[in-house]
Amino acid sequence: MTDKVTVKKSDYGYDLNFTVKDADGTARAITDYTVTLKVWLARDPDTLIVDEACTPDVAASGTCHYTVTNGDFDTKREYQYELELTKDGVVESSETGILVVEESG
Repeated sequence: MTDKVTVKKSDYGYDLNFTVKDADGTARAITDYTVTLKVWLARDPDTLIVDEACTPDVAASGTCHYTVTNGDFDTKREYQYELELTKDGVVESSETGILVVEESG
């Protein structure tokens, strides 16, 4: 199942919360991993909007967050995102989803 995240256009300063999951849908421990959030225009993976590390919250439970910054999501449209898990410089897995930017207010 693909996760869907919705954000408001041009809004920033809040956290997007994620739980990293194994293929069977259970939470995956992210201790010693770097989780990178990558966001790109739908159908255009060469145009990254965000390519930043997430902050672990409870690594044993697979929870982490990305704090939205000014300029991240200024255009109303649909994007795709990926959580990329890296350990010792090797990408071990990733999971994807849809990120929708809606009008503010």
